[in-house]
Amino acid sequence: MPAIERIVIHHIEGRRSERVAWLLEELGLPYELDFVQGDILGSLLALEQHHEMRMAPVVRIGDVVMVESGAILEYLLAKYGQGSGLRPAESSPEFPAYLEFLHFAEGTALAKIITDVTERRMGQAMAAAGVQRPAPLKIPGLAGSRSGAQRIMHYAENTLAKRPYFAGNHFTAADIMMQFALKLGGPIASGADFNVKAIIRGDKSYFDEFPSVADFMERMAARPAFQRAMKATMPKGPPEM
Repeated sequence: MPAIERIVIHHIEGRRSERVAWLLEELGLPYELDFVQGDILGSLLALEQHHEMRMAPVVRIGDVVMVESGAILEYLLAKYGQGSGLRPAESSPEFPAYLEFLHFAEGTALAKIITDVTERRMGQAMAAAGVQRPAPLKIPGLAGSRSGAQRIMHYAENTLAKRPYFAGNHFTAADIMMQFALKLGGPIASGADFNVKAIIRGDKSYFDEFPSVADFMERMAARPAFQRAMKATMPKGPPEM
């Protein structure tokens, strides 16, 4: 393993940057968190000092500055995670599923979940303004009968009903990526309001329809590295927004 460079996570509480802290805890690597505790907007505005995209996470690894949590995890694993088991060998039968879910978490899962949130809020705003919302286009088939978040949750449930982790029989960085998506996907699929604090705090179980996902989420929450990361990234608990 090369010498460990200074790693700084420019962070917002309850956001995707927690994935990077979790991975580093799993690897046993030191890191620093830079955020304004209890101030989501303050943390967001501070990100602009570090990257023009002003999005979380922004991570500095030595002289390298990156955004995109999936890419950051891949880079850290390539640099420091050889032999950790968190990235299957390319010759492993688990490698294709690992790659799929590592990218599916952002490219499809969160994209569809956030689209559902946006469409719901737009419909509420139109109703409040007295504007009739156009009827949604119905696409034939099973997928057409479900919202985007529901499709994500059912796919995750069907996958985890067959194996304990997204790549196969072993915990990998794909599980770190998917856990965050499912944490938001369950409530949105159930029709709940998008309230980050309530979702993270676990005020209600949103996974009754998805027992395999519920079991997965419980196992992830029980991991010592996850617990350390959540304590570090949300020292006073879930943020207000």
